[in-house]
Parts: sequence; structure tokens; C-alpha cells
Amino acid sequence: MKQTQNLRSLAEIADIRTGFTFREKVEESPDNGNAHIAQIKDARCEWERTNGNDLLISQLPLIHWEGKDKAFVEPGTVLLPARGAKGSGYFRASCLMADEPSSLPVVVSSQFLIITPKKEVLSEFLCWSLNQPAIQYHLTEGAGSQGSNIVMLNTKLAGELQLQIPSLKTQHKILHLNRLWEQEQQLTQALLKNRDIMLQGMFQQLLKETE
Repeated sequence: MKQTQNLRSLAEIADIRTGFTFREKVEESPDNGNAHIAQIKDARCEWERTNGNDLLISQLPLIHWEGKDKAFVEPGTVLLPARGAKGSGYFRASCLMADEPSSLPVVVSSQFLIITPKKEVLSEFLCWSLNQPAIQYHLTEGAGSQGSNIVMLNTKLAGELQLQIPSLKTQHKILHLNRLWEQEQQLTQALLKNRDIMLQGMFQQLLKETE
């Protein structure tokens, strides 16, 4: 019964809007950019690098921004990909994080839905919830499907997503356990990489001995 009571729609617990629509291809300006830009390729690259949900602002590319300030997105915002291939698209949510002091703002492209949770929900927990297997399966296989190959999410469809939202105390506990799990995964990957390097060296040494 409690589990049913904790079930909330995304629209109930967060404000949802679309990212900024660029009329032309985004041109990065690594030398003289005045704002960071977040696109799906950046989020996916960061996830593959860290296996975590945090999207670090310092890792995002720079652009020369001449638009209005209302397009800027604050740290702690959750970004959910709004489009992708059905069955294989990338729909993992990311939590925009400021990992170092920076005066440069962040612009999020319309490839994302921008989700700002209300006080009863932690940003990191909302991000974790959206990345749970059942929600990810729903996003890639059903929600927002147009035709047979493309999934397109809008604010209405995203707002209808049903999530389990426990107390803040429980949210903190879940996030603590998840951080431990992520750290364990990172250590395991590092050990496997070191093992592979060591074995490759042994293989090369053995090949030389047989010559």
C-alpha cells in the first residue's frame, strides 16, 4: 500500500521544459567561448567515461553565446534525452553538476528535456529514478514513439512518467548505496584495465622468447 502511495507522476514533482533550439549547427569555441553547451553526445561520453549520472559542467564544451539569459540552466538540474532510436537510443538522465567554481553559464540544447525537481525530491535521486531499468525500457520501447524507429519525448509525455518517491531520508540512503556501487564499478574497471595491460606485456614477452 505504501508503495502505491509513493507513486507520483513526474509532472507532480518537477517542472519540465524543453532545451534551447539552435537554428544552425552548434559551433564549439574552445578558445573564446562564453558559455558551456550540453548535448546528448556530451552526456553519453561522460557516462561511458565515469559510469555515473553526474554531468560535470567543467567537462562540457564552450560556445560563443549571444542569446538571452533565460536559456541558462542551473546546476542541480536533471537532463533527460528527448529523442533517440527506438530500442537502442540513449535515454539516460544526467544531473548537471558544478564540480569547480565557474562564472560561465550553461545552455542545454533541445535534445534534452530540462527537469527541475521540487523541494521534496533530490535532484540526484530523481536522476537515479529515471535511470532505473523499468523506466529506461519504457522510454526506449514505448513512450513518445512516432512511427517504428524514432522515440520523441515532449513535456506532456515525460510528465506522465510514474516514479516511486520515498521520504528525503530514504532518498539519501538510496543515493549513498548507489555511490558505493558506482565506486565499486569504477575500481573493478580500473583493475580489469590494469590486468589487461599486464597480460599484454606478458604476451609480448613470450612472443619474443619464442623467436
